[in-house]
Amino acid sequence: MLKAVLLRAWAALAVLMLLSTGVAAATADPAEDDELNDEFEFLEEAATVESAARHSQQIGMSPSAITVITREDIETSGAGSLPDLLRLVPGMEVLITSPFFINITSRLYWTNEGQHYLVLIDGREANVELLGFPPWTLQPVFLEEIEKIEIIRGPGSSLYGANALAGVISITTRQIPEKTSAWASTGGGDYAHLSAAAGAATRIGPFGFSLSGGYERAGSFNDFHDEALRVWKLRLHGKYDLDRKRRLILDSGFSRGNGPFGTSMGVLDTDFHTRQVRLAYESEDLNGQIYWMQDPNDSSFDSPLVYHGIRLARFAPFHIDAHTLDAQLQWSLPRFWDPLLVIAGAGGRLSWLSCAKALSPDYADPNSSGYHKPGEDHNEGRLGVFLHAELSPAEWVTITAGLRFDYNSVTDPFISPRLAAVFSPGQGQYIRLGAARAFRKPSYLETGAHVMAEFPADSPIQGADQDKFQEFLTRVIGNGDLDNEVLTSFEAGYLGQFLDGRLNVSLDLYINLLRDLVGIDLDVVPGAQGLPDLDKTYFHFANNAPAMDVYGGELAMRYSPSRRLSFLAAWAHREIFDRESGRVVDSSPKNLFVLGGRFKTESGLLGSLYGYFRSELRDRSVQNPAGLLEGLITQHLGQEILLIGRLGYRFSAGDARLEVGSKLFLPISPSSSRLFRVRELGGGVTPEGKAYGGELLGRVVIAYLAMSL
Repeated sequence: MLKAVLLRAWAALAVLMLLSTGVAAATADPAEDDELNDEFEFLEEAATVESAARHSQQIGMSPSAITVITREDIETSGAGSLPDLLRLVPGMEVLITSPFFINITSRLYWTNEGQHYLVLIDGREANVELLGFPPWTLQPVFLEEIEKIEIIRGPGSSLYGANALAGVISITTRQIPEKTSAWASTGGGDYAHLSAAAGAATRIGPFGFSLSGGYERAGSFNDFHDEALRVWKLRLHGKYDLDRKRRLILDSGFSRGNGPFGTSMGVLDTDFHTRQVRLAYESEDLNGQIYWMQDPNDSSFDSPLVYHGIRLARFAPFHIDAHTLDAQLQWSLPRFWDPLLVIAGAGGRLSWLSCAKALSPDYADPNSSGYHKPGEDHNEGRLGVFLHAELSPAEWVTITAGLRFDYNSVTDPFISPRLAAVFSPGQGQYIRLGAARAFRKPSYLETGAHVMAEFPADSPIQGADQDKFQEFLTRVIGNGDLDNEVLTSFEAGYLGQFLDGRLNVSLDLYINLLRDLVGIDLDVVPGAQGLPDLDKTYFHFANNAPAMDVYGGELAMRYSPSRRLSFLAAWAHREIFDRESGRVVDSSPKNLFVLGGRFKTESGLLGSLYGYFRSELRDRSVQNPAGLLEGLITQHLGQEILLIGRLGYRFSAGDARLEVGSKLFLPISPSSSRLFRVRELGGGVTPEGKAYGGELLGRVVIAYLAMSL
């Protein structure tokens, strides 16, 4: 049955692509060169990147392995979210916990938090200090507004500092067009999914403005009657051109969303807000920005504090008000010698938060003025400076060297060096060698989060013992003794461009040495009267995970016979070894495959179909539904196949377009009795019907209508 489904899907894709190619051939005028010129311009744009070295360069000369998701990929993709688009990246793991929460990683090992990538939206860091990762579903930017996405696959701390451990995802939004324009889209389908969004842009002399907003909701995969996602978004973007080479940018966004997501500590139900304002200056040699973010949220942990069947307490609902102020500056130094390019930069960040239902470490310190007083006010500071140099003594070689120093008030200072050399032995042929060091600063959730408890009337913990239990909670979740996670990486890569850049073949090999990894450390010590010994028991994050050595490779081929048509095939393999025991770590998949293609016409059929394969793994940090004090459980996750596709028809008349179609999200589990249900994160449902951990994903078909003027 599985074979029949896959064969029919790929047969349909092949037929549609052949039809698309036929339509293009039938309507083409050999005397017209405009379309051919557009295609060459498209290939040139797709081969240019900026994030790997903080300036525009040919993709082959990038000092890092890098993947570009183009505007054409976005327009034809069946992806329902930004992370789903990232499935096009070789070796990228995208894991859906629930409709509200999605996390990503690559080249390292899988964790519930997915904090290994630094995410930038027009240069603004989207990772929040509270969690360490960006809340993907709440980013105030729509797929219709994204021009391209660059993904650095490898350490990026030498340029970007903390949290660029596995790499950097740089999202660039579309420029405000010269003519007034507008767009709108709506869709709905399985699991009570509903979305609507619209935007408009105009220019008045040197001023440009755009405004967009939207709404999305979806039900749980476990039961579509249970709302699992509700998000509102609003974005205002303005630009003032000082002259042809200098501009001022004002970008602001607001979003509000609520929904549950599973963690090792339990299911977190949250109502999360994001507000941000960014002011930026851009020129050829000098770029700077300052932005403010506020991330207030109301949350509650649905994780019972139960010990051997005895209900002790429950986590209290809490409100956190978090703020971040960030400033960045980058300067390309004047060239005193033409082969040498030098870029210098600096940045700083202040973050502060308050929570009346949190516990500071002082709560358990009898010598402190905060002894047995609830409430937490937490402040953090960061400062980083970097120097990046490129030497091109000949056209066929570029040597890149970089160094960054980062200081923060939570963990030790860190120095991030990088050295890379790119050789071009022939036209369109590039060989890259590199080494780098990177780090991740633990988030506030890992270092300082301690949630208060509430005690039911039948709890055996009463009176003064309740204060003792709150003291115990200062050793739950957060750990103030955490240090940075550290990655030392060695890479070798090849990129070959053939057929005037229409065929790209890349092979990337790497060795990643991971040290001081953060994991869950717990020790529940039995005490008197069948209760835990609260003086000795703890359950928190710690730098206790074994040192890991990761050996891997990624092979990718992309063929674009025209701007309308593109095919992709990629395979990533990874072996992770426990340095201490020498054993192979099985908590991440060894193999990831991507195979598919897209087609597009200005008027007529367009769409895509991509298949993703993930090999089996063991999730060793699954929430225990019996309660946090009962420890974590391990769950085997079998092989996964996922089909994501889109099929639409576009009507065009001048600058006006109307498009109708449908999107497909079809998970397939070959080793399970439930063929079309997949769990990407360990979890389940208790006999009482209570869900925990990751949800069991099901098929989603969404019909959509979109228009632009």
